[in-house]
Amino acid sequence: MFWRLFFAVFAAFAPVVGGYCAAVEGPHAVSETARLTNVFYPEKLAAIDQTILQAITNKETPGGVLWLERQGVVYVKSYGYRALIPAKELATVDTIYDAASLTKVLATAPAIMILVERGQL
Repeated sequence: MFWRLFFAVFAAFAPVVGGYCAAVEGPHAVSETARLTNVFYPEKLAAIDQTILQAITNKETPGGVLWLERQGVVYVKSYGYRALIPAKELATVDTIYDAASLTKVLATAPAIMILVERGQL
């Protein structure tokens, strides 16, 4: 119950925090294909890629960076934009995002729900 509500609250606020933009075509990744296919499943990476691009197309987020590490191999790819105002800037693999005011969503809301479930609130 708690986690279902937690993810529902997080999903509700993600578009507000993320903003909006159009999808950017073409990869912005730095990778070694041979090493990647030995560590990561290409079909899984493709599914993740499509999910992120669909979120950008649906204007659920302006962009982001996917960073996976396994067995010493790093897979990094950027998507969309890192800034929309004052000018659009493409996301890069070294983009660092500010978590902004996510404490309310990621900490306070779940803490309140725990208290509600315990009957303390």
